[in-house]
Amino acid sequence: MRSDKISEREIRRILDDILKRREFNQNGNLNSVFKLASDIWESIQEWVREFFDYSQPNREIRVYSGLNSSSFQTVAKVLLVLTASVLLFLLVRLITKRLYMSKKIKFAEFPRVSDYLSRPEDALNKYSECMTAKEYSKALRFLFIALLLELDRRKIIKIAKWKTNRMYLREIRLKDETLAVSVQEFVNLFDECCYGNRNIDEASVSRWFEFYALQKEKPV
Repeated sequence: MRSDKISEREIRRILDDILKRREFNQNGNLNSVFKLASDIWESIQEWVREFFDYSQPNREIRVYSGLNSSSFQTVAKVLLVLTASVLLFLLVRLITKRLYMSKKIKFAEFPRVSDYLSRPEDALNKYSECMTAKEYSKALRFLFIALLLELDRRKIIKIAKWKTNRMYLREIRLKDETLAVSVQEFVNLFDECCYGNRNIDEASVSRWFEFYALQKEKPV
């Protein structure tokens, strides 16, 4: 609090020095524009003090009452509101941009099934690496990709970069309704791991590996 008082005293001294200049005096009276600016500054300081004292801030900013022009006072108030609105907009935009970029980077790290079409064995290799490292949620993602690659090999689905898991599910239902029920459960778990940050254990992954192995044994 002491440093705040010193700061205010220093500001007041600088303002007094400026007031002594000729351009801020008219017939011994302070220039009305400078008084307006000084009054606005004091109003903002009072508003901020009330805000940080956890009391209800005085939202009606008082502007120099010596001015006869009510429209001039109104313009000053509008300028203050616009300034606060711009600062708030910039703050919200900065926060939103950071959140969006962090999610974009996070989603960019997710493996895509279309990236493994030419080398499907790489998906299983990644799965094995993640299991060895005990990264079970990540291992499940690669196992899911391996399953889709297997279903593509058996002509049950047709993998494309623009397709979603829901689209693959619809294709599976058209060929095998029973298979679609199990894959639906797998998809739900996959989404929870990728987008809900769900952690799973080794037993859960092993269960779905057995399901994948059964599909692998079936003929085309």
